[in-house]
Amino acid sequence: MNANFSVPSATTHSPRAGGYVGLFVRILIAFALLWAVFGLAGCESSGGSSKRSSAEQIGASPNLLRVGVSPDMPPFVFSQGGQLTGLEIDFAKQLGKDMGREVRFVEMDWEDLIPALQENKIDILMAGMSYTPERNAIISMTTPYMTSGQMALVLRKNYQKYVLPGQIGNTKAKVGAEAGTTGEFMVQSSFENATLVTYDSAEAGAKAVAAGDVDLFIHDAPTIYWLAGTYQNRGVTPARPVLAVDQMVWGVNRENTELLQAVNAQVVAWSANGELNRIVRRWVGM
Repeated sequence: MNANFSVPSATTHSPRAGGYVGLFVRILIAFALLWAVFGLAGCESSGGSSKRSSAEQIGASPNLLRVGVSPDMPPFVFSQGGQLTGLEIDFAKQLGKDMGREVRFVEMDWEDLIPALQENKIDILMAGMSYTPERNAIISMTTPYMTSGQMALVLRKNYQKYVLPGQIGNTKAKVGAEAGTTGEFMVQSSFENATLVTYDSAEAGAKAVAAGDVDLFIHDAPTIYWLAGTYQNRGVTPARPVLAVDQMVWGVNRENTELLQAVNAQVVAWSANGELNRIVRRWVGM
């Protein structure tokens, strides 16, 4: 797997497990390839119709898999031509197929997803979520399906100002992040001299960088590359350093141990048979 987008091996079982740090360093040699993937070619989903519902429309059923999504985080999950698409959508469809359950996508704002999971309005949260101890304290998290990292989006003319991690972390400029994300937490906890500005979506943050409202926008690496391709004509580009390693996971209600075990077993099986790698590569490069 190229760059910092790596899938766990078949022997990975714990969402707390370490040993992922070395996997992301190859991002330094994969920029051109990822730029082509996100900036020029775009991506297509694996096809198939997606049934979309509100949390109030469907109750729990052993024959259904209610998947909570927030479709504003490409390439993980977003809306294109009125259809849900992205990495998480492909994974959800494959999960439903392999588990013999009909998938229903339940769309809501990011901040409502974890409460919906706790209130049993959805069965699983699949929305570009990374592992944090705080999230793991209130919901169960699956075996990581991919290792990613936090990166910064900057104006191309400012690129040389941010070629080292320290130049980013010590900036005194305005730094943007999507509200409620790992990026926001990182800026709050580690950017001591910066002024944090939060946005409702990653695209809003990218537009703020393009307009010069903030110097940097911090988000997951796949999203940063996607935004760089989408808004390349507005002068934005990824800053080179990877600022942190993230384990990408899905969330399950803490009482639903049966589903958690089934999903974890499926991730291990996909890792062994190549399905995990195939789906990830469709969205984050070859």
